[in-house]
Amino acid sequence: MKQILLKNAFNKTSKTFMLILLLVFLLKITQQADANSDSSFKELTNLQKLAEQSQQLKLPIMLMFGAEWCEFCELLQESVFDPMMLGGLYEEKVVLMRHVGVDEAEPIPSWDGTLINKAKWAYELDADLTPTVLFFDANGHEVAPRIIGISEITLYAGLIHQRLNTAYKNMGLTKRIPVTPELLEKESVKKTQ
Repeated sequence: MKQILLKNAFNKTSKTFMLILLLVFLLKITQQADANSDSSFKELTNLQKLAEQSQQLKLPIMLMFGAEWCEFCELLQESVFDPMMLGGLYEEKVVLMRHVGVDEAEPIPSWDGTLINKAKWAYELDADLTPTVLFFDANGHEVAPRIIGISEITLYAGLIHQRLNTAYKNMGLTKRIPVTPELLEKESVKKTQ
């Protein structure tokens, strides 16, 4: 009888322990998902505030005009922009990056604070063919050649680096970054050692 009672107590304790482990595991997953959502390629919600940040940090603004239905936009986001954001080497260090969803109806504050519709703005900029990547200074001037469409996904990050260096030069900045993400990462590691 004593053994049965001990066995039942052990089973209840084991189940409770397993339930606690499961809850801790789910909590960790939720926290990681929240942390990753803060690091992914963000949607543009306020151009005026982004321009102020660009002015303060002396960095260009890179905007990728895309749409939810655009397969190439999704490919770029997953293969190029999300890794750039998650790596921590780009955002607020070499560029300010945002996605501009041309299929979103909610207006946002523009360079001067007036509300603009993203689709209309994309049309006015001739950036309504998705994906299109534009590079701006804090005053809303294009400072590097735009990238329209996708030619070769493996070379896309290199194109971005090339355009960022052009943007720095056209903004009168001495800052330059290496021609590939791999070289940027190596340079970053050297600086921290």
